[in-house]
Amino acid sequence: MLIAHISDFHVFAKAPETSVVRADAADAARKVVADVAGFAPRIDAVMFTGDLTDGGSAEDYALLQDILSPIDVPIFVVPGNHDARPGLRAAFGDTLPFGAGPFLNYQARVGEIRILALDTLWDGHVAGRLDSAQLDWLAARLGERHDGLTLILMHHPAFPSQMAALDAMTLQEGRDGFEQLIAAYDGPLRILAGHIHRPFQTLWHGAFCAVSGGPAFQHELALGTDTTEPGIVREPYAYFIHRMTGSTSVSIHTRYVEL
Repeated sequence: MLIAHISDFHVFAKAPETSVVRADAADAARKVVADVAGFAPRIDAVMFTGDLTDGGSAEDYALLQDILSPIDVPIFVVPGNHDARPGLRAAFGDTLPFGAGPFLNYQARVGEIRILALDTLWDGHVAGRLDSAQLDWLAARLGERHDGLTLILMHHPAFPSQMAALDAMTLQEGRDGFEQLIAAYDGPLRILAGHIHRPFQTLWHGAFCAVSGGPAFQHELALGTDTTEPGIVREPYAYFIHRMTGSTSVSIHTRYVEL
């Protein structure tokens, strides 16, 4: 099975909410989508880890749906801090099993892979949160027997990038509880996230974790203790393609797209 991991398109219909988002964000997103849709052998599913839009308006999501339309395989999404729950629910409610209540958490399957999608949006904040009810929901799902791979999707990483300024903007509330659940889980587990706007991979409590690149803008690499947010760089855009053979054999390939 081939899974594409994309993130952080930040598309907007009228004007960007974020000053550093490129003016042609929609065109950049279309190039990424064309690459995913045209990849051979065929991609089986797409994981989109948040900030699909930059403002969360109905017009933004209509544009996003048009941009994603060339992809004819299942697309699994989670909200980012620039998304809006009502618009995201309306845009994807027909294809994704969002639960009742205020949050857009859900459980789904693609083949033998169990997907646990987490809503880390914290209204009014750049950083993310998981409240106690969400952590209880995750604990219950992880407590259910599943012999195959579990794939957690979330916008805000709980695992560190080692870029101090950006790590201060990741999952903050509920981080300790989430970490305890991951450390205690003894099955095959992978976590895919976004938000950092720089692709990287890491191993955290035995779980493979990855952040996909964001085509709307990319942060420079700053592996120091400086708390100043890294600048924006013009580097090749990259997303990841995961080739999964069974629950324990996965190869990860970096796919570059000229924007």
